[in-house]
Amino acid sequence: MKTVEIYDEDNSIVIDDEFDTTDFSFYPEDKKFKVSQSIKDDCFYNNQTFEYKISANPVEIYMRTLESSHEPPLEYSIKDGVVLESELKKKDLIFSDRIKNLKKEVEWSKASLLGNYEVNLYILSKHPEIISKEDYRRFLRQSVEKIKVGVLRVEEAIKENTHGLEIYTSESGKNVWYPPPNKLEEKEINEYWKLPEEKRLESKYGKKFEYAEKFNDFLFKEDSPKYVGISEYEFKTSIELLEYIEKLLDKKETTTAKKEGNQNLNKTGNKIKWAIVIVLSIIALSGGIWTAIGVFVLGTIIINTLSNY
Repeated sequence: MKTVEIYDEDNSIVIDDEFDTTDFSFYPEDKKFKVSQSIKDDCFYNNQTFEYKISANPVEIYMRTLESSHEPPLEYSIKDGVVLESELKKKDLIFSDRIKNLKKEVEWSKASLLGNYEVNLYILSKHPEIISKEDYRRFLRQSVEKIKVGVLRVEEAIKENTHGLEIYTSESGKNVWYPPPNKLEEKEINEYWKLPEEKRLESKYGKKFEYAEKFNDFLFKEDSPKYVGISEYEFKTSIELLEYIEKLLDKKETTTAKKEGNQNLNKTGNKIKWAIVIVLSIIALSGGIWTAIGVFVLGTIIINTLSNY
């Protein structure tokens, strides 16, 4: 089970799941953040530093990698936004596409805002000079509606489907696929995996597999005429994603309510204090006008002093 801990005072987030623990440290003034990932039951660490830039209209985040390393032993693949190609080629084992992929990482690319949502939404919240608090809340609310409407559209498409596809929820999230197989279908699946790759699609299960994949593309690809408005990942994580955004909205509403409550209490308290000072001043008139003035001035000083706390 994944847990997310936000430490606003330290500008950091810790995400923990059954496989690893990831620490995010943010530096809003520099528009950078660092990531340290440790694999559980191991002493291996992945470390990265990213730079980002934000646009407000539309709301977008662009990122690039400035540094990437792992340890032990400490070895870098990217430094100062440059891929260390010469060092990587000294290694005995390096995948042909790795350097190509690393070179893409050091270039600016648009981040999927609801992809790595814990990080991206936190970044947006730290830049009111770019996205006002009101616009940030509006974006969160729009995201909630986008996900809810998208899920409803998937449900409608499944109702119209005649090939037995269903929406089922597991620990990994929501998926559109066939229900759990019976013994006959299990046999078909086992035979499918035994076939040479070029002949799999010709099998009975291969045709079902191909249909299910095309149906998912039909729903979740942006260029599809029946695109539901959300990605497959957003659908898959919709339950935890909605829960997380609702918590962010509720947190801000609670904070605002507390501030307003404190302001009202302060106003009421000040009225009572002034009433007491005036009553005491009137009583003090019996001792003379200067005594009353002294009581009033002293009361004013006390009220102003207390108001600062």
